[in-house]
Amino acid sequence: MIDKSGFSLTIVVSALTALLAGMASQSLQADVWVFEPSVALDQRFDDNYYLLPTASESSLSATRAVGELGFSRQSQIYSIKGIARVDALLITETDVGEENLDSNQILGISGLRRTKRSRYGARFNFTRDTPSRDIGADISDDSSIAEDTGLDEVQSLYSNVIRNEFFIDGTYEFDLTRRLSFDALASYTDVDHGLPSTEDVILQSFLDFRQDLNPDASPTELTDADIFTVDGELDDFIETQARLGLRYALTPISTLSVTANYSRQVSQIEVESAFEFKTPDSSNRFILRNPRRDAITETSTLSLGYERQLTPLLRIGVTGGVYLSEGDVTDTFTILREDLRDPEDDGTNSSTGFLASINLRYDAGLTKYAARFAVDVEPSSTGDQIETNELTGEAIRTLSPRLKVSLRGRAFEPDRLQATVDDRFARRFISIEPKVQWQYTRNWTVTAAYRYRRQRARIDPESSDSNAVLFAIKYSPPSKVGLAAAANGL
Repeated sequence: MIDKSGFSLTIVVSALTALLAGMASQSLQADVWVFEPSVALDQRFDDNYYLLPTASESSLSATRAVGELGFSRQSQIYSIKGIARVDALLITETDVGEENLDSNQILGISGLRRTKRSRYGARFNFTRDTPSRDIGADISDDSSIAEDTGLDEVQSLYSNVIRNEFFIDGTYEFDLTRRLSFDALASYTDVDHGLPSTEDVILQSFLDFRQDLNPDASPTELTDADIFTVDGELDDFIETQARLGLRYALTPISTLSVTANYSRQVSQIEVESAFEFKTPDSSNRFILRNPRRDAITETSTLSLGYERQLTPLLRIGVTGGVYLSEGDVTDTFTILREDLRDPEDDGTNSSTGFLASINLRYDAGLTKYAARFAVDVEPSSTGDQIETNELTGEAIRTLSPRLKVSLRGRAFEPDRLQATVDDRFARRFISIEPKVQWQYTRNWTVTAAYRYRRQRARIDPESSDSNAVLFAIKYSPPSKVGLAAAANGL
């Protein structure tokens, strides 16, 4: 089954490589390359970084140096933009797991070509980070927002691992008439997680041993002769997606759209059976890992959308649709598990449901508001297909040309499709973040924020709360080329 995904990747990569090569050759007619480097120092204090239950402690203090390079080249026909970002951990102190978390790196490139009636686009993105410390949560990034970790309590302790995420897509838009346009998208996503360290595995095994058997036990009671099995490792997955859509301008201020989408996800999930052979860790033969098999999910959606400019400042968008999701875990079945499986369980499932979203945007220049509520089906960061309810809101106020304040909030409820009532994955996540950004000189910017997070699994009696204070100082050297390009309207 994965071979088909590999074949899809070959087609997408070949097409996008040709497209970006064409853009690069034609962009020689554009003005100039613009480079925008910056360096930042980020500081974070968090009293429950891993979002463990209230009774637990997982405080963290981290200082990071962040380097970023933005680059672009534009003309009236072509546009190429990109970003390279890397952070280096200088000081890290935490109560849980290893102190030295992995650094984050990100590389993204996008290209767009315009003709009289069509637009071609391509994007490539590679992110190397840690699941519990998503690079999107960096305060020195203006678009950052606190994300649901997607992890349960056990996985949180094992989330200090490397995560490599490779993403590539291509888009095409064509104006059939003055009012009617057609668009298409094809994408490929590959997420691969590293393995937890032997130190984290032994720590978790000791905590479980002390809680279940002997509350007064000490770490010295565990010897190298003990065998530990890792539970709750993160799932690797591959997702391919295709989308077709039509947009029709009913009036100059209103638009109607219809979209059909298909996605296929192949996840490597653990086979939970005492009879399965386990794999010893390469660095410690006393640490065993559960075998993994393919779990396949195919999801099709059809939606209808309507957008309207209610006033010169206020815009609304409404979408409704249906989905069909089909799962197949027959690859996880083995002869040794036949007696453990329900006779009516053939390893496949199917579910249907409704999709909906509403968006509001208010732009009064110095003050901007945005709100969104959506019911959707999407892959999670741990490789499961989930149904989500999400509410987000944002308010941004520019107090002066150099001073800006904002308030962001997010409520997120994910639930696995076809999940049992005692599934720990079903939970509620809430985040609130006020932030102040002050550009006290042309090149220096200071940002400070408070971030509150709250998460509770449906089957847990207690919630997990986190209070974090974040601070960043950023230096962006002056760019004569960038200023010249801006003066020319590019």
